[in-house]
Amino acid sequence: MTAPKFLDLTDADGSGSLGRQTILWSSFVFLLVAAAFVVRLWGLSKMHYWDEAVYLQNAEVICCGKTNYSELISRPPLLSLFFAFVFLFWHHIYAACIATALVNALGAALLFAAGRKIAGPIPAAIASLLLAFLPFMVGIIPAGFQWDNTGNSLLSDCPALTLILLAFWLLLRALKKETSLRFASAGFVMALAVLMRFPSLASVGMISLLALMAQRRLRAVAACAIGFAIGFAPYLIWSRIAYGGFLATLLSGWDNFDGPEESPLFFLRNFTRIFGWITVAGLALWIGSRAWEWWKRKASRGCDNPAQPAVETPLRRLEGFLWLWAAGVLLCFSALSHKEPRYILPLAPPLFLLAGGGLSVLVEGRRGALRIAGSVLLAGALACAFLPTIHLFGTPFLDDKVTDQMEASDFLTKNLAPSAVLYTKVDYPVFAYYTRLKVVPIFGTGDDVNDTLDHLPEDGVFIAYKENDTDGDGPRLSWLDANPHFRRLREYPSIVLYSYRAGEPQGKPPL
Repeated sequence: MTAPKFLDLTDADGSGSLGRQTILWSSFVFLLVAAAFVVRLWGLSKMHYWDEAVYLQNAEVICCGKTNYSELISRPPLLSLFFAFVFLFWHHIYAACIATALVNALGAALLFAAGRKIAGPIPAAIASLLLAFLPFMVGIIPAGFQWDNTGNSLLSDCPALTLILLAFWLLLRALKKETSLRFASAGFVMALAVLMRFPSLASVGMISLLALMAQRRLRAVAACAIGFAIGFAPYLIWSRIAYGGFLATLLSGWDNFDGPEESPLFFLRNFTRIFGWITVAGLALWIGSRAWEWWKRKASRGCDNPAQPAVETPLRRLEGFLWLWAAGVLLCFSALSHKEPRYILPLAPPLFLLAGGGLSVLVEGRRGALRIAGSVLLAGALACAFLPTIHLFGTPFLDDKVTDQMEASDFLTKNLAPSAVLYTKVDYPVFAYYTRLKVVPIFGTGDDVNDTLDHLPEDGVFIAYKENDTDGDGPRLSWLDANPHFRRLREYPSIVLYSYRAGEPQGKPPL
């Protein structure tokens, strides 16, 4: 079954044979992935923070049987399963970093493969370059942002984006030659994208609309749904067995979603800091080129020699869908109370494809001189946009810095019995990952924390943060120093370790 006429997805180079164009674009994709991989791997480090440590710790629970702490009840499982699989071959944090960088780099190749089907090779190439090398996409945080990295982190955002792009490509492939197996494969990958990151459901819902463009819509939608069910049902069954409800983990993940409340306009205000000024320029060129075509068609009506109608490419027929996809994702994430810049990464595929279509106007002039000038202008604009990424290579490839948490974890592992308990208000997955000691989170603020600390159930070590001494989150170091159940063990620039004895005041000197 071939695609309907309004959705002819023949590759835009017009050739299915292996020729010079095929070799050229194959070389481009290989170099694109290699370069994207290197920039995402640069700054390889053992130092990782809260959310990254969660997925690493959950992987240890899966593959190594660690029982000191787990957030499998509230976190999507696929990234941790991926790390656990990687650890079977090389049980080292570097293995997780390398594997994640490769998965994230493959997203650019998938965007090119999908974009080439609907936009042609040049717009698709521009879009893939934007995804591969824009600073925020590779983990370079703009000034003023205090949030986690993206492309070179161990977070689930970019791996989920790669899976979304894979599902997008599979859907386009299924529309080109309709079979139930192809649509089911796309649905299965969509389930994996949600299992990688629960909010991917918004993007999955948008791209699944492509199934409605099939000639046999009901069959295509049913096949996608079956594929999705095959991928997602085992997780629901596991949730029922492990936690007592098919939706227990999903509901727990939503209940644990919190943070500072932001304005609904947060993503629009920070649009250029996330997607770059060049994306805005590409969208502006897209709007300008479409307005110019519309004006020419209107002006030609009634003339003896009317202008030629606009060329109907697959991109033109799917541009409305790309705008719908972008609008749907933007509205969904703007409705959330807590927002971080990385949450809006699923907006990248439709935006970059549209921007690539706009920027490609620069190299599509009818005159050779205009094409040369436009190509130079486009190359210069891309170089300027990617300049912060290029500066990344001025830093060491291997980042050997360690945090206070890592140093404290090393000290605690060497000096405490394996059965010891760690109490902490902050960074509990970090201490769980870097040690094998049981970690017990302490919740609350102010007097509530003090009351909890006065009645801890068993002896252990409490990890106090100096910043809590002034921000009112508690407990204050002066309160801990005056409490006879606590005694200082060791101090670091940002944290202080206290031993705690439940039954009686401590009399032993600190270590």
